[in-house]
Amino acid sequence: MSELLQYVGWLVPMAVLILLSALFSGSEAALFSLTLRQRRQLRRSGVGGRIADRMLSDSDKLLSAILFWNLLINMTYFAIASIVASRLDGSEDAGASVALLFTSASLLAIIFFSEMLPKSLALLAPMQTSVLIAPPLGLAVRLVSPLLPIIKTSNLLASRLLWPSFQPENEIDLADIERAVELGTDDAALLARERLALQNLVAIAETRASELMRPRSRLHLVESPIKAETLFAQSPPGGYAIITDESGETMIGALGVRMLRPSQIDHFEDLVEPVIYVPWSARVARVLDLLNENDLSVAIVVDEYGDGIGALSIDRIFRRMLAPEHDQFEEDTDSAAIEQLEPDLYRVAGGISLRQLAKQLAVTIPDESVATVAGFIQRHNERLPRLGDQAMLEDYLLTVVEDQEGALRIEVRRQSGSGATPSQDERDYR
Repeated sequence: MSELLQYVGWLVPMAVLILLSALFSGSEAALFSLTLRQRRQLRRSGVGGRIADRMLSDSDKLLSAILFWNLLINMTYFAIASIVASRLDGSEDAGASVALLFTSASLLAIIFFSEMLPKSLALLAPMQTSVLIAPPLGLAVRLVSPLLPIIKTSNLLASRLLWPSFQPENEIDLADIERAVELGTDDAALLARERLALQNLVAIAETRASELMRPRSRLHLVESPIKAETLFAQSPPGGYAIITDESGETMIGALGVRMLRPSQIDHFEDLVEPVIYVPWSARVARVLDLLNENDLSVAIVVDEYGDGIGALSIDRIFRRMLAPEHDQFEEDTDSAAIEQLEPDLYRVAGGISLRQLAKQLAVTIPDESVATVAGFIQRHNERLPRLGDQAMLEDYLLTVVEDQEGALRIEVRRQSGSGATPSQDERDYR
């Protein structure tokens, strides 16, 4: 009994070191597994959440501190284990076999209790774990902060000494991708689909958000506070309901109604996502990057005057890239905003893209900075569009013929002759 008690003074520190190692291993797994959406929730989770969010803002420093403490703790643990094992080996009551058994048990204990178990538990509830461990972890990071620049410099020097010849590879050109597609399959149908997907991918990089967006007039807008009967009154186009403020003017959120599970319907308010705002002239590829970076689903497209003129979802972008034939119904919906009455006579909504109308009429846009047809008339007359206002788009005369609570309808008529501009009396017509 006395032989066993003489090792308690060593076993207790080893147990404490295992707990500390588990703390740092679990914190690493929890903090670095958080999604962007969970990061945003951290800021509203009290003091611990704000500390965790602040540490994650400098992830390199946080990771270096965690690895430093883990390494220091593990080295101390194995140093104590070596001392105990050497004493057991030299003891008449224990011997080499007991020393070997103790060493193996020590190794298995630190692997299971300080690595496998804490990381598994942390990944089950990363948000709660991050909030709980943030205060002690923040203290540990501050304690080791003075040493981190030295560690970072040492790592940089070591990497340059050991791998001095590593060079970044050149970016793959589009022609290389197309060549790889051609060599990758002998199936003509599959090759055609892959080539179509590649062409759509290139087209997305050159398409503006205003061309692919769903116009505001075609959105399912729901005012705050959200009422279930209004939200579920119809199937929202594209699967997303757009949430506005109490005035119904500013679009502030989006809810993927189509993707709601039955268990989520009763608390749908918690699932409303924030939105990002992009200018009408932004390339769709850039919009897709912003949505991915912010882990969001919908971007609100604003015109040159800051008004929301439509919405573009990440689903719509991917459908256009990968399955344009299934995106045809979206085209039909958008094209309904351009109604052809006669061969040279159209009626359009004021909020549609000017580029979309120009593409329909096969004309060029004189001012690339204008997003919508209504904005084009506004720029021409230097005032908000009114009933009777006119503007010329090459050979076509645009006339505001309907104004119902700000929803403009514009007549587009081809002029016989050389496209004369409207007179001052016509522009001042009310």
